[in-house]
Amino acid sequence: MSRAEPRPVRLAVVTGSTGGIGSATCRALSRSGYTVLAHYGANAARADDLQREIESAGGRCFLVSSDLETSEGVHAVGRAAEALLEDHQELHLQLLVNNAAKLLGPSFFDATPEVFDRYFAINTRAPFFLSQRLAQLMQAGGSIVNVSSASAHFSSPGDIVYAMSKAAVESLTRNMAEAVAARGIRVNAVIPGFTDNGHPGFSNEAVLEYMSSFSVLGGVSEPETVAEAIAFLASDGARRTTGALLDVTGGSILGARGSRSHSVKNLL
Repeated sequence: MSRAEPRPVRLAVVTGSTGGIGSATCRALSRSGYTVLAHYGANAARADDLQREIESAGGRCFLVSSDLETSEGVHAVGRAAEALLEDHQELHLQLLVNNAAKLLGPSFFDATPEVFDRYFAINTRAPFFLSQRLAQLMQAGGSIVNVSSASAHFSSPGDIVYAMSKAAVESLTRNMAEAVAARGIRVNAVIPGFTDNGHPGFSNEAVLEYMSSFSVLGGVSEPETVAEAIAFLASDGARRTTGALLDVTGGSILGARGSRSHSVKNLL
């Protein structure tokens, strides 16, 4: 009697997995049946907790740590994905979520070339070259979801470098969508607004009021809401969606009430 071939299992690579959106995305994808390769920077304790949580719920989670500011850090994630696919023949790479980002960028007059390069290396260059590498490992039906930001859609001089890096991510999304369409791979992005990532600032009434003023719906988002949007863009329900930007800002980019003349980091 011949042995049955193992059923294919979808593999998702998620960068920045120890942050609020990243960890919520890993959990949501695991519940949907994905095996997760969770990338993190330096917070090994939180990564270990995430892995234990997913595996205790019956999922599979592998970890890879690297600094996405460097080319070697990007290559490390690519090598980890390749090694998983080689060691686990039942896996096929279905999804890349480019979530890792350096937040709260410097203002126009405070920015230096070194800081500028650091933001663009992590927020823009890493998604570009990681997508370039992993798209070649994906079969038709694969998906890439980038995480942008509401700050790319309004004047934000207090966070100008961060805002510019996320505007570049949206341009990457549209252009890459056409570049990989012939391979049957879709590329989309989510646009979060202020999202409660557990930072103490979200417990500060003045900070929370300021952040809430940006959204026409009021309040701030939960990481799980953004994770659900990411999971939708990766699902068959979005199989005819590519090059799209899914707004989960609560209407923050409609012309909301908050002043953009300074950054939330000045209130923390």
